[in-house]
Amino acid sequence: MTSKFYIEDIFMKFFITMSHNGIGMQIHDTNAASSFYLTLMDGNAITEKQGAYILKLLHKYRNTCASIYDYRDLLENPSWKKPFRVVDNRKQVWVEKDDTNLHWICLKFPFAFKETFDEEIGKSDHYLNGTNIWDKNKKIRKLFLYDFNMVHIVDFCRKHGFEIMDTAVEALSAIEEIWNNQEQYLKTSVIQDGTVVLQNAAEESLEHFDKNKSNNINSDLVLAKSLGHYYSGKTNNMFETIASNRTNIFHCKDVKAFLDLCYGVEGKIVILLDKTDQSIDWVKGLARNIDECGYNKQDFRVCFRTNNKLNPDFNKWVSENGFGGKITGAKFLIFREKPAKWLFKDEKDVTIVASNDLLPGLNGSAKSMLRSHPCVVYINEYKPVKQYGETIVEL
Repeated sequence: MTSKFYIEDIFMKFFITMSHNGIGMQIHDTNAASSFYLTLMDGNAITEKQGAYILKLLHKYRNTCASIYDYRDLLENPSWKKPFRVVDNRKQVWVEKDDTNLHWICLKFPFAFKETFDEEIGKSDHYLNGTNIWDKNKKIRKLFLYDFNMVHIVDFCRKHGFEIMDTAVEALSAIEEIWNNQEQYLKTSVIQDGTVVLQNAAEESLEHFDKNKSNNINSDLVLAKSLGHYYSGKTNNMFETIASNRTNIFHCKDVKAFLDLCYGVEGKIVILLDKTDQSIDWVKGLARNIDECGYNKQDFRVCFRTNNKLNPDFNKWVSENGFGGKITGAKFLIFREKPAKWLFKDEKDVTIVASNDLLPGLNGSAKSMLRSHPCVVYINEYKPVKQYGETIVEL
């Protein structure tokens, strides 16, 4: 004869009785009992292992609870209302395409394996910088295919006994083919016969490059980089170093070296100074370096002024040293804290964005410009504070 009493119902009443009457349990039992109660309240099934723990709790506290709710006789012939939930311990990896035609590496593994995944994959810089999501409906981890090293992911899965589905094998084969024949696929730039040439370029990229190139090798290398075509030749100078590195952030200790760099390319140079009073000293130091290097101050425009009541001398100094006047024709545009809005109307003409700021304290538009421009140079004796995930290359 089947008991009319179900263990789930007994446990629910037991938990409520213990909670409402302030009857204590050991802390680890309280945490487990709360979790089981919420699971049953939601109408979800429990696993066989969880069922064994529930029975253990009921037996352990049967006498403690008896004065208010005596269920001891009900445990003589217990039965469960629902069948146990079977835990899916499968470990699988596959690649799938979503509704927007984006490809994802999908990993399915039990919760107990999460610690291993986090330790070997999740803590890597590449994982932290790549796009990854948790699909709560499918209960799988999804990694954006083009943000991750598929070879590394598959090696990890083989090591830990994952079932590697056909789609993952096919994706890996395609990637290995591209890797083995990368000269046919990689977007690069090279110098041929004294000019910069794009390799494996899309038609749109070629049109943009042909329209905007200046036939100055240094400038055209930076332009090619902005289109995703990194210089693949041997690096012999600062320009080639900039063009060959995937980072957009560079550090130059010496102002004179920075001036040589800037005069080696076509286009405007935007300098974003910090908002402290030291920016005034920096501009005056720049003036001395311009004179010592034999460059023309008429190429420079200071696009900010100080309060005439607080510091009238600087505004006078700007005028006397030729740093004022019309913007037209100037190669260097110097701002304090933030660039002017008019600059963005012709931003394509800006070849280098520079700053003397060591800390990320600039205005929002300045930060955006520093983050997105293909060539950003920090000019300071000291290296700037690196933000999370950034790489800074010395020139």
